[in-house]
Order: sequence, then structure tokens, then C-alpha cells
Amino acid sequence: MLKRRTVLQGVLAGAFVSGCSGTTGTPTVDPDNPFEVASDAPVEVLAGEEYGGFGAAAYRKKYPAVNVTATASAKLRDLVLPRFAAGNPPDVVLNSGDGRLELGRLVGQSQLADLQPLLEAPAWDNADVTVQDAVLPGMLDAGQYEGSQRSVNYIATVYGLWYSASLFQRFGWDVPRTWPELLALGTEMKAAGLGPFVYAGAHPYYLLELVLTLAVKTGGHDVMKRIDNLEDGAWKDESVTRAITAVGELVKRGLVAPGSTDFDHIASQKRFLASKAGLLPCGNWLENEMKPLIPRNFALTVTGVPPLDGSSALARGLHVAATAPYLVPEKAKNKAGGLEYLRAMLSKDVATQVTEESNQLTIVRGAADGLEIGTALRSARDLLTAAGDQVITWYFADWYPDFATTAAQTTGQFLAGGLQLSEWTARIQAAADKLKQDKAVTKYHRD
Repeated sequence: MLKRRTVLQGVLAGAFVSGCSGTTGTPTVDPDNPFEVASDAPVEVLAGEEYGGFGAAAYRKKYPAVNVTATASAKLRDLVLPRFAAGNPPDVVLNSGDGRLELGRLVGQSQLADLQPLLEAPAWDNADVTVQDAVLPGMLDAGQYEGSQRSVNYIATVYGLWYSASLFQRFGWDVPRTWPELLALGTEMKAAGLGPFVYAGAHPYYLLELVLTLAVKTGGHDVMKRIDNLEDGAWKDESVTRAITAVGELVKRGLVAPGSTDFDHIASQKRFLASKAGLLPCGNWLENEMKPLIPRNFALTVTGVPPLDGSSALARGLHVAATAPYLVPEKAKNKAGGLEYLRAMLSKDVATQVTEESNQLTIVRGAADGLEIGTALRSARDLLTAAGDQVITWYFADWYPDFATTAAQTTGQFLAGGLQLSEWTARIQAAADKLKQDKAVTKYHRD
């Protein structure tokens, strides 16, 4: 992630612009070829997922003489790291899948190109806007390091509460709009013989995600910024306390499915898909992960975490994580071609193809609009569209994974009845304070 995060105001680097306007010396940019790509220079793409090569057809259409090779491999790290070390990396890397690269180390070694020129360039399919303007708000921050854009995280992962729309229709249940409505719905589900709320106790980060989303919806973006920045007392914020208290009400009222504390993610998801539980917190990878087990006519659907009440700062707030980073190596043989390839990937047409074929949302504005997609992805898309500038993001889990594990495990213990509220707050805040004082750990900041 980024160190000392700042708002970027760069312009196209001189290496990628040409010409002058009048006698002022002001650089001009050809919107069709802003990086002065050689019309016959080959482009090599290595990706951890098949969709990493989807930009090849658009690139070849614009530059017919160019040979674009796109290779997808589950062993990305094994293929790419030796080439970085030898100084002959590919022109584009999609860092996804199980064999992901450690980006922080590559940034520290000055191996990754600054992508700000890409963001300032005209969009591939609309020269009236920049690439940055064509991207959803808040989705670029994840790729910033020490004030520079070193990756563009391409996939937008939406988190929320999942339910069966057909089950809701059968019982006449409404989707809850506030937390009290959620608790009331849980009571109805329990009366119908369901464990209303199921979660993966073996992976308590799902619970922490729920608590933090609710806290930020209640108190606004600054609640999360203070946590990310390790500010004193951030975990004692009233919005955080109200959120963990509200989630604790699920246990107090007996609205958690039996066995949740011991379930792993697959077991909890199986119980949910068997309609033995009514609500499941998860990201929108759920459909792809469980596709063979989703019953016909289940109508898998996601809704946002409902706010505590009508006074919430971010009523439409939605936790969205930008994943799947695209990189252009600094020593790429065709760095200009690498930037141009990413410009193609960030076009609406290519992003639409990615959504259609991988069943995932991208960071490109409107790319999934109008598509005939299933209830799961459609509901995630609609939530993302409605969220607008109320997209909720956080970074501490990537910056400080050991601390994030501590916070998640403490949350799991609280929901399992092993901790009081005051103990939950004290333990996590103490861990944050200890981390803040640990000079051996590099600290990061977001604005």
C-alpha cells in the first residue's frame, strides 16, 4: 500500500509526451497514442488470471502490426521474479491468483513504473475524460506507495450481507433498512426454524469486517482513517463501540446459527445455501466460489450492512476493496506499450468483457451497466453504483497483517462470549498502541 498517502496532481511525464503548442513549449498529447507507442513494438503480458489478457484484442485492433502475447499462469511469482532480477521483466503484470508477488518489496527496489501518466492520459474510449475520471471513486488509493501510483487494482470486491431472495419472498420478509429492522427480521427467521445469522468462526475477519463497516457508516470516513493511521484511542471511538455493541446483540438475542464459532468459510456457506441460515456476511466472490452448490432458483442476493439508525453519516456506505493489481515494470522493454495496454484494460468495452466472462466487477465506471447478469453480481453492482462517494475502504489489514489478525481473533472471541465489551476494546487498542511504538515496523499513513 502507500506510505504518507497524498493526493496526486501529476501530469504526463515528459518521456511519454511529444510536440509543442505554438511557442509556449506546452506539451501536447495525441489522445489516440498518448505514450507514443511504436506501432510495431511487441507487448508481453503475464497474468495470474485469464482475464489479464482481455485487452489484447483491443490493442491489436488499434495497432494491427503489434504482436501482443498474454500468458496466464498460477505460478506467476515463479515466472516473474527471476525476470525482475535479470532486468528483463514483461511489459505488464496482473498480480493475482495464488502466486502473487510482494509488491512492497518491488516498490522498494524501484522495480515498478509510476502509473500517474496513465491516469492523466485520455481514456481509451472517450478522449474528453482522463483514465482517472473513468474509474470509480476511491478505487485507486490501494495502489499508491509513498505518494506514487505503482499499481492499478482492477477488480472491485463488494462486501455485504447475503440472502436468498426466493426465501425472503416465500416468507414475506423485507430486506432490513436499519439495524433494529435486522434484529426484528432475525427474530422472525428464528421463529421459522432458521439460524438467522451464520458466520465463519474459524475466519473471524468476516466479523471484524462487519463491525468496521457498521462503525464507518455510523461515524463517517474519519473513523476508519484514524484506525488506519494508528491514532491514539481510535478503537475507543463512540462509533466503533456502538458497532461492536450492535453486532453483539445478535448473540444476546440468540440470532446466531449454532456452530458458527467453529465453522470455516465453506461450512458456513454450505449451511447458508441449504437455507438453514438466513444471512451471511461475505464478499461477492461467494457466487464464483460456491457456484456448483447454489440451488436452482435460490436467487443469491447481497444487501449492504444496514445503518444503526437514520442519523448515520454514510447511509449508503458500502465496503469495497480494490484487488488484482496491474503493474508496469520500470525496466520493461516496452514500457510505453505497457501503459497503453492498461489504458485498453481500463476501457469500458474491455471491462465489460471481464465482468461477463469472469463474473466479477471492475473499477471502471458503468462497465457492468445493462448487462444480463445473475442476481448475485447484479445486486453487488447496484449497491456499488448507489454507494457513489460513500465507498468504505481500509488498509491496516494489508499494512499490518499481524495486528489485523489480533483484531479479528479478539472479535471472534467477543462474539463467542469469551470477552466483555470493555475487554474487546482494551485488547485491540493496546495492540494498536504497541504496534505504533514498534520502530521495527514501517508505518503508513492515509489522508
